[in-house]
Amino acid sequence: MVDIAHERARIARELHDSIAQDLAAIGYALDSEIGRSDTHTESRKALRAIRERVTTLNATVREEIFRLRSNRDHAPQEQLLAELQSLEIDFKVTGSLNDDEVGLELGKVLMELVRNAIAHGQAKEISVDIHPGRVLFESDGSHAKERSAVGFGLTGIIERLIEIGWEYTLAEDFSHVEIRQVP
Repeated sequence: MVDIAHERARIARELHDSIAQDLAAIGYALDSEIGRSDTHTESRKALRAIRERVTTLNATVREEIFRLRSNRDHAPQEQLLAELQSLEIDFKVTGSLNDDEVGLELGKVLMELVRNAIAHGQAKEISVDIHPGRVLFESDGSHAKERSAVGFGLTGIIERLIEIGWEYTLAEDFSHVEIRQVP
């Protein structure tokens, strides 16, 4: 049997020693290119935008490392609201996630849906309606052109839901998702 705390610490170390360090190195390389005297103004602007994205990604990885090491820093509902508030998106959440493993996993599923809605659907507003045994997610974004491809994010959502005995129905344009407990 796997010791969950030990496994979480191992994953946190791996994230720190690989992805977080690589992102920091990429950031330093970008800083070096931005600072060169022969870098053109347009290139410098583009490099700065990339640098900002790398900085954001590194902060996200480091937050995940912290979460893994702290085991569970907030109740699922608090964690969901805190993460939503950190994004540049209008949101409305009604109802509350349970303060248990199911609530924690549903919160992670919802955040993946939010990130996908923003990144792939250019969503500016989302709504989450939580009921016992059922969660409705809506966004004003649309990325129907990607419907045929199941990426790692959607695969992770499916895996998380299966582990807790839940399933989902996804609208063609990804704008509406119904998540429900399997009867």
